[in-house]
Amino acid sequence: MSGFDPLLAQQKLMGPWCGRPLDDLGVLRVLNETGSKPPLFWICNAGHEPKTLAETLGDDQPLVFSRSAHLIVPPDQDQQPTRDTLTRYLAREVVRNFDGGAFDIGTSCQGASMVMNLARILPSQGVQVHHLCLINCAIPPVETHRPALLIYGDQDVAHDPFSTDPAAAKARAVAAYSRYRRVVLPVGHGQFYSPAILPDILSQFAGFRDAPVSDRSVMAEASSPTVG
Repeated sequence: MSGFDPLLAQQKLMGPWCGRPLDDLGVLRVLNETGSKPPLFWICNAGHEPKTLAETLGDDQPLVFSRSAHLIVPPDQDQQPTRDTLTRYLAREVVRNFDGGAFDIGTSCQGASMVMNLARILPSQGVQVHHLCLINCAIPPVETHRPALLIYGDQDVAHDPFSTDPAAAKARAVAAYSRYRRVVLPVGHGQFYSPAILPDILSQFAGFRDAPVSDRSVMAEASSPTVG
């Protein structure tokens, strides 16, 4: 790993990705940039995801996106130093491009650590983070102080910490988020960006963001099989 530069690796992997680069390396990009809505920021794992996400969101929703550390570091090695390097770089570039702005942030699978650390870092640097959408993600030990919608699939319980250890998952979620809602959808691993599922995910996220204040205090204590 001597001399390894994760930013250059990320630049190479994102070379053929869609979107207009917002930084010199091309690892922070935008789609639907003429839209009038506040931008949504997303950490993706694969090149098709931002295109599918932008199309599903519609032209009026700007999508700012980058890529997780997926495939940059071999699975038998510690990926956290690479994730931290990418996160620090993205934080600088987001602030440079959107100083004084605000985002909702989302990701799936491997992007959880980066998104949660961005939610912790960005407000101190002048960019507010409102809500998180975490799809099929573990719950890293990061206190975001932000509300989070947690999406899992009923055909992929191995990646749902609430299915494997409900008490521990709830304790981690309570520590990590100011409030949270867990939703389980009829989907398997790798299918969350499909045309049949992604609109439901985005609808769930919109409902979570727009929930009346009277509904918010009970989100983390809800006992439904699909909400917890």
